[in-house]
Amino acid sequence: MIAPRLIVISDFSRGPAATLLERIGRALGLARPGAVLLQLREHHKPARERLALGETLAALARRHGQLFAVNDRLDLARLLGADAVHLGEASVSTADARRLMPEAFITRAWHGGPEPEGDALVLSPIFEARHGRSALGVGALAGATRPVYALGGVTAEGAALSLAAGAAGVAVVGAVLGADDPSALCGALGILR
Repeated sequence: MIAPRLIVISDFSRGPAATLLERIGRALGLARPGAVLLQLREHHKPARERLALGETLAALARRHGQLFAVNDRLDLARLLGADAVHLGEASVSTADARRLMPEAFITRAWHGGPEPEGDALVLSPIFEARHGRSALGVGALAGATRPVYALGGVTAEGAALSLAAGAAGVAVVGAVLGADDPSALCGALGILR
C-alpha cells in the first residue's frame, strides 16, 4: 500500500504557475522516492484546464519518483493514471471510488466526528482555523483507526508535532507553495534523500 509522509496539495491561485511548479519540484526532489503524494486540487478550474495541469503535475511527480493524486474527480484520476484519489466530505462513497479505481490509495477529508471510510484520512484544520472551523489541535490526531494526515497551518515544527501525536504524515499547501526552501519541512518529516 502507498504510504507517503507528505501530501502536497496544489493551489495555483497562490502565484505564477512557473514559480509554484518550481517550488513543488524542489520539494519532490528533496524527498526520498515514494515519500510525497502530489495532489491536484484546483476544483475551480474547468475540466480541460484541470486535465492539462494534471498532466504537468503527474509528469513532475513521476520524474522525481513521487506519487500523484487527484482530488474528487475520478474521471480525471483515471485519465491521468493517478496513484491515489482524495475524496471530500460531499464526494462519492469510498466504495464507489474503489469500484472505479480498485488499486488507488483513497484518502478522505475528515473534520472530526465519526471516521469516514478510506485508506487514510486527512484531518483538518489542525493548527489554524479554516472555513469557519476552529483549529482542532494535534490531540485530534490520536486514536484514529486509519492512518491520518494533519492539514491546516502545518509548518516544519507542526509536522514534527503531528508525527509525535500519531499522524502518518502531513498534508500541506502553503508550507510548500509559499516556501522557497521546503528542506526544513522534509527534514522534520524524516524524508530527505
